[in-house]
Amino acid sequence: MHSFFYDDLKTVRPGDAVTLPREEEKHLFRILRAADGDRVMLLDGHGETAEAEVSGKKLVILTRKTEPVPDLRLHLYLAPPRRQKMEQLLKQAAELGVYRVVTFFSERSVALPAGENARSRQETLLAEACKQSGNPFLPVCDGPVKFDDAVTDARNRCSFCFFGAPAESGTICPEELTGDCAFFVGPEGGFTVSEETVMTAAGFRPLRIGRRILRVETAAVAGLAVLAAAERQKERQP
Repeated sequence: MHSFFYDDLKTVRPGDAVTLPREEEKHLFRILRAADGDRVMLLDGHGETAEAEVSGKKLVILTRKTEPVPDLRLHLYLAPPRRQKMEQLLKQAAELGVYRVVTFFSERSVALPAGENARSRQETLLAEACKQSGNPFLPVCDGPVKFDDAVTDARNRCSFCFFGAPAESGTICPEELTGDCAFFVGPEGGFTVSEETVMTAAGFRPLRIGRRILRVETAAVAGLAVLAAAERQKERQP
């Protein structure tokens, strides 16, 4: 079932007829050639979802559901790679259910965090990934900020803070994670010793994500997957 964004889901009820935003409507009717009776899923990016049926150029709401805020909310902090890699990273992060993405400047940054024009493109990519994966929460994009400010922000917001560590010195992810959890990913050259010292002093733990040196986009996805798996493991426990 194809998914589309509709901002005002909180105000609709079963039986209401709604009209999609222009670009979403174009995709549904001109590209997918939807016909009467076809069903779609609607998202608002804030946890509201609805199933709807095509009727003419409108959608008739069949059911509406409020998804609970995730028990584990993953905050990805990263020194962004170059544009193409960053775009792929964002899509995969949204598919994994990342809750928030914060870009920062680090000592070895190879690419500047996105400006306003690129930010709009990134938000579009995140929305597309949410529609593809069914993630009902559109990730928030924040930054760019300085590295020290990113550390302070994570420490103030999150109960758990990790940074990627390819060596055996990294810790294995705890079996139970809940609440807000930060994961820091450095640039292609990795974090400097002084940056790792700052994170360690702030209570961050190095997270073991493999024995190899990973690219930024790989490290981000691997770390998020490890942390997300901790929540799934907790859910399976009796």
